[in-house]
Amino acid sequence: MALRVSEVLIRRPNVFGRSPVRRVPPNVDIPKAPPRVSSISSTFWKILAKLDIQEYVTSLICFAPSSKTFPTPKDKGIVHEEVFINTPDGERLHGYFLPAKEITDKVMLFFHGNDFNVDLWHEAPVNLQEHIPVNALIVDYRGYGKSTGKPAPYGIITDALSMYDHLLQRGYKPENISVYGRSLGGGIALELASRVPVKSVVIQSSFFSLRDLKAIHLPKLPSFLVKGNFLNSKELIKNIHVPVLISHGTKDKKVPLEHACQLFEVANEPKKLIILDGAGHEHLKDYYTDEYFNTLRSMFL
Repeated sequence: MALRVSEVLIRRPNVFGRSPVRRVPPNVDIPKAPPRVSSISSTFWKILAKLDIQEYVTSLICFAPSSKTFPTPKDKGIVHEEVFINTPDGERLHGYFLPAKEITDKVMLFFHGNDFNVDLWHEAPVNLQEHIPVNALIVDYRGYGKSTGKPAPYGIITDALSMYDHLLQRGYKPENISVYGRSLGGGIALELASRVPVKSVVIQSSFFSLRDLKAIHLPKLPSFLVKGNFLNSKELIKNIHVPVLISHGTKDKKVPLEHACQLFEVANEPKKLIILDGAGHEHLKDYYTDEYFNTLRSMFL
């Protein structure tokens, strides 16, 4: 309800100096002051939650799915099994199980980066298998390749848990399942390993936290638009109490090397940091060292 006064003095703002006084005639209705900032803030967050803008913005930053076709393991003559995994929320994920060249009960669950799909990404675990006799499972997240659905922050975590459950259903024991995450996959690997038991964790070319990465590439984007509790690797890794390897290239321009160093600082023992001299964010095969493969062997087998 508006206030009614017989006469009131109002100061009108003046950017050049002192505010002049203006007299208001008697019996003029004066509108109430606008809501307090706290009320405006509360209303804003309610609208934000309803629209789920954080979910939308986080998805735009994280995911670049592709259904583009690449030579498959079958095209290359690689021994494999094509797999389809059903998630609890009704999606169907597509991927490949890649058996080791030697019989083993150890398996690596490989989480790929934010782009392309398993028809291209399967080359990464296959390259590792050339040096380490370990089985591998690589599966596309929802919305990637032949997987159904649309990528979403917590949908991706559901996908990771479904991949893990698939390995359990195949007869693998938790103590024989290692997780390997590349770039975006590093955060997903930590999300999984903080929820279920695993043998070991490898984080390759990944970030300290999603918000920290945003600050580098999108400094003008307000941080509150990015989900702070999603892929928050610097907090997730504190909950990991199995062997951890963190590796990064010195010339990575997408995720600076200091992200790996910071992540290593907050990780629990046993842990190891291996820096790949000259390596960027992609095409790492030529930069892996004997130390790298020997460390993976000790962690996976």
